[in-house]
Amino acid sequence: MMKTWIPLASLALLLAACGGSDTTSTAPQAKTMGLRAAQGAPHALADYTPVIQRLYLGFFGRPADVDGLAFWQQQFSNANLPLTTVELSQNYITNTAIRGIVDAFANSQESQDLIGGSNAAFVNAVYLNIFNRNAEASGLDFWGGLINSKAATRAQVLLAIAGAAQGTDAAVAANKLDAATYFTAALDQPQKAAAYSGANVILSVRALMAVVGVDTDMTAFKRQIDDFIVSLTGSSQQESIKRYAGYYYLQDMVNTPAYSAYYSYASGGVAPPATSGKLIYGMGVPKVGSWSRDLTTRAIVYTAPVVASVGLPAAALLPEVTMLCTSVATPNGATSKSTDLLVAISAVQLTDATQLAGQTLSVYRENCATGGSNINSFSFDANGNGSFPSGAGLLSFNAAAVTSILNGQQLPDLSTGKWLTFTAYRYTRPDSSTGYLVVQHMGNSKTGVTDGVLATWTQE
Repeated sequence: MMKTWIPLASLALLLAACGGSDTTSTAPQAKTMGLRAAQGAPHALADYTPVIQRLYLGFFGRPADVDGLAFWQQQFSNANLPLTTVELSQNYITNTAIRGIVDAFANSQESQDLIGGSNAAFVNAVYLNIFNRNAEASGLDFWGGLINSKAATRAQVLLAIAGAAQGTDAAVAANKLDAATYFTAALDQPQKAAAYSGANVILSVRALMAVVGVDTDMTAFKRQIDDFIVSLTGSSQQESIKRYAGYYYLQDMVNTPAYSAYYSYASGGVAPPATSGKLIYGMGVPKVGSWSRDLTTRAIVYTAPVVASVGLPAAALLPEVTMLCTSVATPNGATSKSTDLLVAISAVQLTDATQLAGQTLSVYRENCATGGSNINSFSFDANGNGSFPSGAGLLSFNAAAVTSILNGQQLPDLSTGKWLTFTAYRYTRPDSSTGYLVVQHMGNSKTGVTDGVLATWTQE
């Protein structure tokens, strides 16, 4: 069957409703690319730095390393490719060299690990990587719909989003590009270039880039980059980071995280488990708090505004799942609510009912306390059909319905009149066994939620 593809020029125009268009006009760009090839006048290698850095930021959430930048500069030059993501977008379908290079980024293990999962989760991750914000509901629906319908590949969608920023998004993207370019250039000695490697370092660099915003003082931030690189090659303790995807209790009723978060701790000379560190989390302007470990119970204790927490599993260096509770003013007075829920990005989001086949989740937590649901457990048979016993009787969903729910279908809660979404994850426990988690979010409306509840279902 012939696939129907939407030209990326059309996608860029459609993006105006979801974020904007590139500053370069589209008609001359296509002509220019053909003219370059006809004249046989390749660009200087350095000319390709901005577009390669944009691909690194979009697909990996970090600046290019020295060897990677040099490699891709040569590949772009050998194929005489264009200099902008818009031109890559417009010629992706017809130019096999462009497809080969961009698809190599999209299909790399690093990209799959960082922005895998459902298509909606992919789109949201791209927004976070490029604009440091979550995608709005219309953007998730539009771009996720194109990928779901096979009208565009993930690589095409990322190119279109990256090349079509407007307003604040364009300013953030420009600041991130400036920071990424400076970062790679600052790796100007062999020991510095070699130090930019390894999982912890890469996670730390992603976290560094994740704080760049429209109002970032770039001069001061470049000094921060210099200090960071010195820390990589110096004798001081290196900061290790574990990254999380964060849910917020007042976020829109979509089954994707609302923001990125991370725990950090000094790893040099520290044997696991680390005893203290920082926590960066929260919607909007990130909250910066500190944590310490009770060496007797191994539980993690947080500073304000966190008043209570639940972490799973407790024996890990850092939890795979953390429920953070803060005091929230309600009509009945201040109460401790699970306002934030952090899931390690190493956890795999599940998008098909068969991925839950044979599993039972029976521990429910809400507001940092166990119990309280009128459902007794979530159980899935060998085919992924779900059974949910409750005081009102047995609820059941066939595998197709479960799959739909895992991909973001909102459910009405007949007992409260509110809306429910569920997101499932698979993660690795400290003993290397596999655990399963379901994030449950309830809200009084699909968008503009003003009263929400975050809860979890787990196996223990």
